[in-house]
Amino acid sequence: MTEDLFSRDPDEAALAWFTRLRGKPTSADHAGFERWLNASPAHAAAFRRTEALWASSGDAGLRVAAEEEPKLTAYLDSMDRTRRKRALRQTGAALIAAFAIFSGTMWLERPHLFQDLMADHVTARGERRSVVLADGSTVLLDADTAIDEDFSSSERRVRLHRGTAFFSVAKTGTPFIVETDGGEVRVLGTQFDVRMTGGGSTVTLAEGKVQVDAGPHHAGLKPGEQIRLEGGGLSDVTPADLDAALAWREGRFVFSEARLADVVAEIGRYRGGRIVIADEKLADWIVSGSLPLDDPDEALKSLQSSVGFSMRTIAGRLVVLN
Repeated sequence: MTEDLFSRDPDEAALAWFTRLRGKPTSADHAGFERWLNASPAHAAAFRRTEALWASSGDAGLRVAAEEEPKLTAYLDSMDRTRRKRALRQTGAALIAAFAIFSGTMWLERPHLFQDLMADHVTARGERRSVVLADGSTVLLDADTAIDEDFSSSERRVRLHRGTAFFSVAKTGTPFIVETDGGEVRVLGTQFDVRMTGGGSTVTLAEGKVQVDAGPHHAGLKPGEQIRLEGGGLSDVTPADLDAALAWREGRFVFSEARLADVVAEIGRYRGGRIVIADEKLADWIVSGSLPLDDPDEALKSLQSSVGFSMRTIAGRLVVLN
């Protein structure tokens, strides 16, 4: 989905490229980045801004204070005590405002920025991408997903930090383990889906066999079955509608008797900015349906027409439902 980044806002695309290049980029990733970078001066400028943001974000406040301290001291020394206190309050307010702007931007656009920078493979909002792991296994990453890979001679281990991933595991004889919230999935060679939502994870098996572990609890899955890991335990194994569970690979989200908050969170992974549900009762409404993930605004409108909530968009980025 590299071509998708050419049509995005330059700053959004720059963040996506920056996180991808800090992971384990392929030669195709490097080539795609060079094409994007050279396609427009705005792209190069956006990437420089992203690099500067990363370089300065760790101790920005301290560095600004250190750089401005000599000027501030000379200025303060020329004022009486009352005016000095006023100046300190104003300077402090300015620093707090700057930090608030930075924090607000991160909350709105990239709430997982630092997690992304530490991960090996990351997809941006609205992006689906297939990656090839070191053993030849492939992983299709849904939008706003992050994983790490750690392979050795004794095991192949992948950590799913957030999002959804569909694994096609190469048969090498070495155990393949996916870590997720609440437990692990162990396989030798198979195809399965792991989705992190609502404080837990759902594992759906398409082919082969897997064992799911959550502390002292263990369960095996057969093709067409799924299980939920949550709160340190396992749910019962239940039949899975594979077409519905894996519809995200084709750009659709199919859900049955799901909380509205979980459905909105899924749409949010395909849209820039944030979607906030202001009413707790509305967040707990149970809904069913099928929505187009590649057009998140249309998905929201469809959901609105069926549920009946009001929707207000602020500056095109923040959407409030109530």
